[in-house]
Amino acid sequence: MTTELHFATLFEILSDEFGDDGALRHGERTWTWREFDDESARFASYLRSVGSRPNSKVALLLRNCGEYLIAHHAILKQRGVPVNVNYRYLDDEICYLLDNSESEVVVVHSSFVDRVQRVSARCRHLRAIVVVDEPNTEVTGYDRSGTVAWSDVLAAHSGASRIRRSDDDIYLLYTGGTTGLPKGVMFRMGDFAQRMFTGYAYRGWTVPTSVREMVTAVRELRRAGERRVSIPACPMMHGTGMWLGALYVQVMAGTVISLTGARFDADELWATAELHGADALAIVGDAFARPMLGALDRAVVEGRPYSLDAMRIIQSSGVMWSSEVQRGLLGHLDVRLVDSMGSTEGAMARRIATRSDPIETATFVPLPGTRVLLEERPGEYRDVVPGIGEVGRVAASASVPLGYFRDEVKTAATFPTIDGRRYSLAGDFATVDSDGRIVLLGRGSGCINTMGEKVFPEEVEEAMKRHPAVVDSLVVGLDDPTYGGQRIAAVVSGNSIEEGDLLNFLRGELAGYKLPRLLRVVETIRRAPNGKPDYEWAREVLNGVSSG
Repeated sequence: MTTELHFATLFEILSDEFGDDGALRHGERTWTWREFDDESARFASYLRSVGSRPNSKVALLLRNCGEYLIAHHAILKQRGVPVNVNYRYLDDEICYLLDNSESEVVVVHSSFVDRVQRVSARCRHLRAIVVVDEPNTEVTGYDRSGTVAWSDVLAAHSGASRIRRSDDDIYLLYTGGTTGLPKGVMFRMGDFAQRMFTGYAYRGWTVPTSVREMVTAVRELRRAGERRVSIPACPMMHGTGMWLGALYVQVMAGTVISLTGARFDADELWATAELHGADALAIVGDAFARPMLGALDRAVVEGRPYSLDAMRIIQSSGVMWSSEVQRGLLGHLDVRLVDSMGSTEGAMARRIATRSDPIETATFVPLPGTRVLLEERPGEYRDVVPGIGEVGRVAASASVPLGYFRDEVKTAATFPTIDGRRYSLAGDFATVDSDGRIVLLGRGSGCINTMGEKVFPEEVEEAMKRHPAVVDSLVVGLDDPTYGGQRIAAVVSGNSIEEGDLLNFLRGELAGYKLPRLLRVVETIRRAPNGKPDYEWAREVLNGVSSG
């Protein structure tokens, strides 16, 4: 058996071993592992016919669907590189990403194809647009000139022959973060595939270290009656949805179920989980967890509680997941809540909450190789002293990416060598408790300088969300010399929020200099589809540019 640690090779082997088992499901459509691999092979054959070669980039501008993972697998089969595109991007952002990534083909949902067509002439490398139709959307037609339909591609091509691949192939994921242009984070394929095996550990199983061990582990799980069924509630165009919601489960020969709604619907999620016996969910913090908890509460009040006995684990990363919401979920579900602290650039720490062991918000256990570093002089670091409140940057040395695609300057700044070892310094700031646990403060890029003090927006946002009337909040700094630089301002949504009552509440939660000096109540907080905050929109609302 080959020893390549390459996703395409792993999935081909799993399709041979467990071909009749379910691999994907979207709405009424189910793909077995054999069908998943066959359709991927057909699309891989098409890519080869249009000149795709090893290291060719193919962009995916899709909502969650079966075709997303089929195309992803197909690209890897050809030793190509999938490029994730945020479907919230407009013309110029799409053009930038397609051009920066050197994408030669784009697979796009029909509701977004007009954006691609408007910029295609400006994308120097683009030569093919493949359209996946969306029968449940309002799109009734589009300009089909210069495009080819996904269904026609599969019908016209037989499967591509399997090839040898390399552990040294590149896995790429674009991240937009909360500021700046998207950056492509590059990983060595073998290292990244090994990282996805850690999903076994989250369920208390031995982590495979090779292809052979993976197959043996899945066989043993099958004999024990274990099947993994996962729903990525967040978009697979981002790392949390693709990694925690899909790849973690696919390397266990599990089933990935995608939701059909264009927008997240907590009731659709729970109904789908109940219908198909899902045991795992991937979400992004409170942006998903709060409506999920609300749906569970309503179902109980209305006398129709969901039957979710199969649920075992809910995983989150990227946005604050408050202990209050976690406790609410644990009141309904006897599960493990795994909150991963990190970014596309590196995994740093995690916390696991259960009914018997809840953990406070933003407090994490560091992963092996994680440090919190204080830069005393440029390029010179030391570990912060635990228990005294020193603030430093979180540094991870496990599974460090190769760097940013086509950006050596940012690569050098984000992935420095410290004490002879490469680290990822993605910008998260934290303190360390006397017991060694990391207390996350927030991203340095959003840090507010006010009255000579530094305030992390996440801390203020979390305090606001502890008020019973508050559903969501975003906090930013607005330029104001009166406050020695910036004043703290907040946009908040909820039920019958009284500004005076909220501020009185916050005085018992935060130091006085951290209180918002400007507060606007809106009906809904705008966030990206993956739950990440839209701080630019919040500034517009606070400056009166947007109505909210």
